[in-house]
Amino acid sequence: MKKRLLFLFLSFPVMLSAQHRLESTLNSLRADDVIIKQQVQYKDPGRKGENVLWDFSKLNILNDAYELFYSTYNDTVITGTEHLTNYRYVLQNDYLLLWGFENQTTKLHNVQPELLLKFPVNYGNKVQSNFYAHGKYGNRLELDAMGVIETSADAYGMMILPSKDTLKHVLRTHSLKYIAEDTRPIGDAYYEKRDNPLHISSDSIHSRLQNDSVVFVVETFRWYEKGYRYPIFETVRSWEQHIGNQDYEFLATAFFYPPQEHYYLDDDEENQALLDAMDDEENNSTPDPWEGLTYNVYPNPVTYMPLEVEMYLPRAANVRANLRSSMGLISKSINNGYQPEGVYSFQMDVSGLTLGNYILDIWLDDHLISEIIMKR
Repeated sequence: MKKRLLFLFLSFPVMLSAQHRLESTLNSLRADDVIIKQQVQYKDPGRKGENVLWDFSKLNILNDAYELFYSTYNDTVITGTEHLTNYRYVLQNDYLLLWGFENQTTKLHNVQPELLLKFPVNYGNKVQSNFYAHGKYGNRLELDAMGVIETSADAYGMMILPSKDTLKHVLRTHSLKYIAEDTRPIGDAYYEKRDNPLHISSDSIHSRLQNDSVVFVVETFRWYEKGYRYPIFETVRSWEQHIGNQDYEFLATAFFYPPQEHYYLDDDEENQALLDAMDDEENNSTPDPWEGLTYNVYPNPVTYMPLEVEMYLPRAANVRANLRSSMGLISKSINNGYQPEGVYSFQMDVSGLTLGNYILDIWLDDHLISEIIMKR
């Protein structure tokens, strides 16, 4: 019997506590779990690092009809089904592996699987693997895909959801996958590879990625909140990387997994215990007046667009900002005056700046935040 796990509503002020980490007992995939997700407007994922604020509260919902569910036909392989596509996962010795996918037109088997996560996942952890997949498109084309995938836990902080609620124990993972592909008409070689799979060496894979005229790149960010097994938010961006030419982006989208729409089995006791403990933490006070300060700066590198700054202020403060060159010369300066506790954002026009690296200094009364900004 499934039940709906009630969403924990958090209110300001928010105090960040110990960093969240992903564990196999808390965040591994489970058969019969059902997740409802909404496709929303894409937004730049923002900076990496500590005490980041992600404000997704203003994103428009594009489609609210996506469903993701997990099933299994044995004790080892979990199938995740979404968009009429089945993805096959295996958790082996705390390694989460992707073994391929299949839909009405395409079938790929990862002879050398993709390493997605290595549990436990703490902030700063990074894993990398090569992969090789063989399969077909329809019954006409043979497919070979090989490449490298790297995943890091690159940030933690606080998130404001499209539903306007806030989550304060968020850990973000960043995956970057480079893919070289081959297609050819199906012939005897296809059946030979299917029955006697090849192993592609690391050197061969890296050589293909360096020398192919076109390499496909997929970048995925996922945001996890303590007490919830699956991601709360996800962005996906894909582009073609052309040697000697400009890259071509063909996909940039985002998905919001409303916590109140997570359907779990009744026995997810470990995560429920974390949610209960978070309630208790709300009663703890801290002597640090800036505890809970989170901020985001994007895009970085920045081109002609304004530099966006988003902050959660745990206390009222006078806010001013300088953008200075590496030599210390101030190129831009703004004084935003007194700002109350809560979410605050502002922009800096960088269109007139010369190319190079700059240092953004943000003063909150006498408290200083600094970030390196690249103008490209």
